[in-house]
Amino acid sequence: MPYWLGAGLVLAAFVIVVPAGVFRPGVTFGLAENVQIAEAQAWWNGRLDIPERKWDTAEIDGRVYSYFPPMFTILSAAVVPFFDGVPHWFVAAVVAAVPLLAYALFQELTGSLTWAVVLSLGLVLGTSALPVLAITLSGARPYHANQALALIGLLLILIDLFGARRIWPACIGLFVASLSRQMTVFFALPVLVTAVWETPRAMRRGRIAAVFTTLGIIGLVYCGLNAAKFGHPLRTGYMLIHEGREDAIARDARAHALFSPHWVPRNLYYANVGPPDLHKVTVVGKPRWYLRPNTMGSGIWWTTPVLLWLFLDWRRCSGGRKRTALVLSAAVIYALLLLWYTTGAVQRGFNRFSLDYLPVLLALVVPACLVGRRRWFTLGMIVWSVLYFRLFIYLPHVRVW
Repeated sequence: MPYWLGAGLVLAAFVIVVPAGVFRPGVTFGLAENVQIAEAQAWWNGRLDIPERKWDTAEIDGRVYSYFPPMFTILSAAVVPFFDGVPHWFVAAVVAAVPLLAYALFQELTGSLTWAVVLSLGLVLGTSALPVLAITLSGARPYHANQALALIGLLLILIDLFGARRIWPACIGLFVASLSRQMTVFFALPVLVTAVWETPRAMRRGRIAAVFTTLGIIGLVYCGLNAAKFGHPLRTGYMLIHEGREDAIARDARAHALFSPHWVPRNLYYANVGPPDLHKVTVVGKPRWYLRPNTMGSGIWWTTPVLLWLFLDWRRCSGGRKRTALVLSAAVIYALLLLWYTTGAVQRGFNRFSLDYLPVLLALVVPACLVGRRRWFTLGMIVWSVLYFRLFIYLPHVRVW
């Protein structure tokens, strides 16, 4: 069957299921929704600072700056002169790239239209990608828009590594992902491993150079912006966003630092367990118990149980240099997120930060999840995940007894 039939099916299913307006003509986002849009407008005016301080912005020497990774700002700069902001259709196009690229990845991994569609829907509808993309569509919030762009970058990396292995598409993906979510830069390792061990000898040197050139450009972009905004190449502005604030997050950051072992127990719990909260309500003197999703983070293993194939067939999932490098990179990112001072909250029933590595884990469970009768368990796992992310996290509560 034609490749675009499967891609069209995945995109159509996403458009139907996503709890957000996909077509909103006349809607344009600006500073009120995303400070990076104001930053893009400032670039066109020859400035780096934005007009006013919003939540999670940094103020230094009386000027206000965005501390967010610059990829969304770069893209916004392409359209703000023409629309005085970022039109909704532009954000929708960014979001639409995720289901299309997801299908391309799983088509490479399975060679089956049916299972490529099923696994693609498992990614875009059965993981935290669904609420993140929905929030991006609804309001272009910087946290979620950057996460969506990082998804695009990671999918480009995986498509190339499991497909043609030309390396330059993976380098583009690495550039997009790293300038959207900094920790994803560690996926340079599997790209480099592929360039060294899965490349014809005549092309090897050029492809290795391409990887290091990409890393150099990423470093220059970050260091240059840091120096221009905050006075030093390694000063990111993350601590500056908490100055003048007395909320719990700001106090915690000042007390324990951005990266600290202090955060590991909490982050381990919400990344791996994070069950719904149980609430008691008394009605006419009789107790009733309700479940509702917590807002700190929900465990990936029970919300997206298809990932459990990693443990059930570890050798098949992690065998070979490339897969081993992907596992190592994901493990480094996971470890760093355990040390990070927030969980990505507020997030009702999902785990936003997991998207920094979860697409890689989903790619690694193929083909283990489709061997023999396993495929039917896989299908059941994906159905559960889609029901959870589309229905449960949007319900006010679920009565238990």
